[in-house]
Amino acid sequence: FECVFVFQILEETYKLEFLYSGLESRQVATIHHVRLQAKALQLILTARSRQGLDPLISSCEKFLQDIESFQRLFLAELPYLQDSFVDQLLELLPRLSSCKPVELVRILQSTLRQSGLLQLPLPEQIHRATATIIEPTGESDNPLKFTTGLVVALDIDATLEHVQDPQNTVKVQVLYPDGQSHVIHPKPGDFRKPGPDRHRLITQVYLSHSAWTEPSQIEVRLLLAYSSSSTSLSSSSSLSSSPASRLGWSDSIDGFPPPELAVEGTIPFSKPVKVLIMPKPARR
Repeated sequence: FECVFVFQILEETYKLEFLYSGLESRQVATIHHVRLQAKALQLILTARSRQGLDPLISSCEKFLQDIESFQRLFLAELPYLQDSFVDQLLELLPRLSSCKPVELVRILQSTLRQSGLLQLPLPEQIHRATATIIEPTGESDNPLKFTTGLVVALDIDATLEHVQDPQNTVKVQVLYPDGQSHVIHPKPGDFRKPGPDRHRLITQVYLSHSAWTEPSQIEVRLLLAYSSSSTSLSSSSSLSSSPASRLGWSDSIDGFPPPELAVEGTIPFSKPVKVLIMPKPARR
């Protein structure tokens, strides 16, 4: 349950960062601060799971990278984060970089208990990315027919509001009755821009499933893809000279993981639409 709770917190921070446009640097820093607290809790749970020393060492190394990444990305915001969780960690960083993993976990536990959540004041101009699927409507009783084992095209027509770079971030997900999922990346030419902050997606997805023998419903929705490396505040500068890359207790590890390992994922941002599919047996 605790691991699920931490995962949900992390998921919400990515939604806040990538679903909303108009956020200022201070708001993004606050979101990353909550994410850092969740990752600290995740590291503590990893230590409790007793999976062995190597996974714990790897998690500690990654967390120290996250601290220094935060410092580099939000250097201008640090004066506004005095006495916060990350402020305390930065003061302790030389000690954290040289102590053993078990001691690092103890320090994190103590620091987390003493820290609270930062308030997230929202700017006046903030917009949430939304998508509305116009076609298919999900209301038709006429099934989409196709021959088992072959493909059938499904027309997709959707409006997008306040989506940044839709050609690279918007995807179509098809969920089949057996739980299988298919994600399609539309072509750049499938997007139109009828007005400011508005796009239109007109595309086709091709459906096929050899196991279908009975009429079934598929579910179609739009996803917003994100990568933590795509934030406008990201930096590609190296951490090779940082204290975290000189951990005494990690000498047995073959090198340090590359900094800024991107976390990638997708966020559903349209209501799902159900479409009835009717397969026909193939001719023999």
